[in-house]
Amino acid sequence: MLAKITVPSKIPARGQHSSLSRAGRQFLPLRHPADWRSLGFLGLLNLLFLVQWTGWCRFWGLLPLTGVLAFVACVCKHNHIHCRTFSRQGWNRAFDFFLGLCTGQSTTAIIPVHNERHHAQSHTEEDCVRSSLVKFRWNWLNLVVFPFVAIWAVYRKKPEDLERWRQNKSPLYRRAWQERWVVRMFILILLACDWRATLIYLGLPWMFGHWGIVTINLLQHQDCDPASQFDHSRNLTGKLLNWVCLNNGFHTAHHLQPALHWSRLPEFHERQVAPRMRPNLNHDSLLRLLWERFLWPTPRMNEA
Repeated sequence: MLAKITVPSKIPARGQHSSLSRAGRQFLPLRHPADWRSLGFLGLLNLLFLVQWTGWCRFWGLLPLTGVLAFVACVCKHNHIHCRTFSRQGWNRAFDFFLGLCTGQSTTAIIPVHNERHHAQSHTEEDCVRSSLVKFRWNWLNLVVFPFVAIWAVYRKKPEDLERWRQNKSPLYRRAWQERWVVRMFILILLACDWRATLIYLGLPWMFGHWGIVTINLLQHQDCDPASQFDHSRNLTGKLLNWVCLNNGFHTAHHLQPALHWSRLPEFHERQVAPRMRPNLNHDSLLRLLWERFLWPTPRMNEA
């Protein structure tokens, strides 16, 4: 059994992450230059939303790409609630609203279920996306059922979370409701203008993005050891996947240091996590992992 160690709160900063150039700061007050990639993905997503919703270009091949980018937008939102993107409060607040419009869901409203439940109470009865929600012998069935069970758990806990926020965290409560109303009004206006295009070219990608960001929890935590300091999560280390998904594959490092910027996760994983965790919890191929865990026709075996 590995001995418990204290994980340092910070790791040495590389020069490229220490500060932005003066010109860059004047243009956009980003805290980390790597977030230009996040903004680029969000810009491309909104361009695809625009050309498809307006009918300028509705080539069928654009819809799957839009779905993938909608998932990346959910990752951007996840990163933003852990480590604020901008150095100025007003920019971050505007970005909250923008991410809500990109994903069809309030940004602040996911803090209770993710930060306060999944991170602070990981894999307990209070964690709405714990992998133990599904226990079928055939794992492909767990994959199918998990997002529905998890979303139902989230909605059962939501009134309790909002009431707790209303009493103890009123600024966050107001922020969440403001964002919700903006998102709802945005969707209603689009539906009134063209309901069919809204459901197909925004609704479907949004659904795929939300399905992906919820279901990935099963892949990242199922059959891991929630009591272990380093073996509580499964990691995907492929370079292309992590470039697109903003290093979301380094999940153990993220749980150990939730506030660490996503661009620093690979370095933290290599230095602090990989030497101390079970090697079979690191995978370099998403497709191979999906095949081995969910598609190979054998009953699931517990790895813990």
